[in-house]
Amino acid sequence: MQLTRFLFSISWTRIVAVFATGLICGVANTYLLTLISGVVSPEAQHGATLQRFALTGSVALVGAVLSQVLLIRLTQTAIYQLREGLSSRVVSAPLEHLERLGMHRLIATLTEDVRSLSQAVTAIPNICIDLTTIVGSLVFLAAVSGPLFAVTIAGTLMGIASVETILRRVRRIYRQARENEDALLRSFSAMTLGIKELKLHRSRRRDFMDRHLLESARTLRSQNVTAGSWFSAAQGFGQLLQLATMGVILFVIAAALQLPRDIMVSYLLVTMFLSMPMQNFMHRLPDLLRGDVALAKIRALNLSMETPQDEERLPYIERPAASYARLELSRVTYAYQTEMGPSVPQGPGAPPGEPPIDGPHPRRNRGDGKTGRPLPPGPRPHVQGGGSGFRLGPVDLTFEPGRITFIVGGNGSGKSTLAKLITGLYAPESGFLVLNGEKIDHGNIEWFRQNCSAIFTDFHLFDDYLGFDRAGIDDEVRHYLHQLQIAHKVTVRDGRLSTVALSQGQRKRLALLTALLEDRPIYLFDEWAADQEPRFREVFYKELLPGLKRRGKTVIVITHDDRYFGCADQLVKLDFGQIAAVK
Repeated sequence: MQLTRFLFSISWTRIVAVFATGLICGVANTYLLTLISGVVSPEAQHGATLQRFALTGSVALVGAVLSQVLLIRLTQTAIYQLREGLSSRVVSAPLEHLERLGMHRLIATLTEDVRSLSQAVTAIPNICIDLTTIVGSLVFLAAVSGPLFAVTIAGTLMGIASVETILRRVRRIYRQARENEDALLRSFSAMTLGIKELKLHRSRRRDFMDRHLLESARTLRSQNVTAGSWFSAAQGFGQLLQLATMGVILFVIAAALQLPRDIMVSYLLVTMFLSMPMQNFMHRLPDLLRGDVALAKIRALNLSMETPQDEERLPYIERPAASYARLELSRVTYAYQTEMGPSVPQGPGAPPGEPPIDGPHPRRNRGDGKTGRPLPPGPRPHVQGGGSGFRLGPVDLTFEPGRITFIVGGNGSGKSTLAKLITGLYAPESGFLVLNGEKIDHGNIEWFRQNCSAIFTDFHLFDDYLGFDRAGIDDEVRHYLHQLQIAHKVTVRDGRLSTVALSQGQRKRLALLTALLEDRPIYLFDEWAADQEPRFREVFYKELLPGLKRRGKTVIVITHDDRYFGCADQLVKLDFGQIAAVK
């Protein structure tokens, strides 16, 4: 079973200990059955039997408790390592791959799949105890009567075969339900991000609820009901076969073989003793099935993030950031590849992980269209079901220290894609970047990013100043809060802001504050001033940007504010992914 292999990969010594204690508990339960059967014997010595019964019961109890304690440790360690590994893979995976996967899938895996796997792992030692008890009881029955054992085994095997046939269908339904959970989570994300638009348009709200959110919820409900019903039918059919086997033994085999009374009593004891572990085992099967599906989903997500450019494997040698930054882009290109499929929301209202505003869904034209892995030199294959997507470049640009560059152009011209290339978040399809004469490649891209401070349109604010371990950070923050005219809204204490629940323009000022604290040689602002009031927009263009210029920073601003174009030392105009003009 995949779940057992997963646990062995975490700690084989612990899982062996859990199985061993479960085995001891199961053997003790079997021996209890032997003692109980011996009580009905005329030759039984009740004093000795009572002592053995008490000792065996104590062993079974201690074994069960110890197995549970070891299980708790094993489960929590396994889940922690799983979360640690998944989170590390997410933060180290290339941005383009995360955008292609979609944040709703990542969240579903990090929450629902991990929870389902945790429940399945928790059930394994109990199943071990139940199976050991079942096997021990059958061994005892074989010692009592070979014919009864043979008939019982035959009935059990028929039940297992019949139940397994139904469980294959249940597994398929659970896999379909898990895929539908991604769609439901995507709808939840769209609902929370687009709540204002939904409230302002009654027909859109009804349409969204009926055709997206509730449709996914109804489908998920139907799938879970169907899977549960099939499983209940399988469980009932298994119990029916058990009763049929018991009927055959009691009313046919016993009479035909004229079995003695003590053998029949022992058989009934075994049957009663087996009923509880059999029911427990059947009740835990759904958790195992869902856990198996969740583990497959987690492994699929891990594989989908495995690329030769996996940033977890990026070499990084601690070295200081550059004191200044002369950044060159030489024949840099980047391409998206569209895929046929259902339409997805575009623009600011799109759920996290959906296609960027600049271009289609990021399927880079550099791989096989499935894994994103690079192909050998030669003609690029056509992605099945796809077509030509947005292409940027070739771009030849130079950004000088102590100079301000404005990047302008219409929507979809490639500005945000160029910004991700400039900051090293996207790797060029062809061409390269050069920083102060040093070519940027796989070996130093991580260091290069530490020279860049950027505020994108979809920025995120942390309320803690993470990564700043220098003394006096609170005083620096207070200084910038006053400079950015937001000290009346936000305070800071021990590196933590009092609130980030502000207007978008004020949140952008807090993002700018973080960038100023970083004090890096390259600053990039993607439509930063778009949400600012006119007075502070003037401050941004006429005071803050010139201040960075005087400090020798390389400043790059994506903007539509044509009235401030005169503040730029260099003006780059993009049009359909091409540089239309450089002034």
